[in-house]
Amino acid sequence: MSDPVKAPAHYDGAYGVACMDAMRNMVDRDLSGAVVPMTGAAVYWWGCALKYVWRAPFKNGKQDIAKAIRCLEYMAGELRTDEDDTAD
Repeated sequence: MSDPVKAPAHYDGAYGVACMDAMRNMVDRDLSGAVVPMTGAAVYWWGCALKYVWRAPFKNGKQDIAKAIRCLEYMAGELRTDEDDTAD
């Protein structure tokens, strides 16, 4: 039985990969060379979106998908583009 605080079942993953481990793998890397430079806030929203998508089938379904979409909208608002650089 999983611990509802430390390891809730809706964050468990197949093959021993938990949501937290997948998220850490995504964001604990050097993003300075990324095609789309990401602010700290963009990285935060990226992780939140993953969390909601990961748990959607096991917790709140469509509500979690809607939350993930909203997080991606917030993330998109934080991303810098080449057009942003030319406006300075």
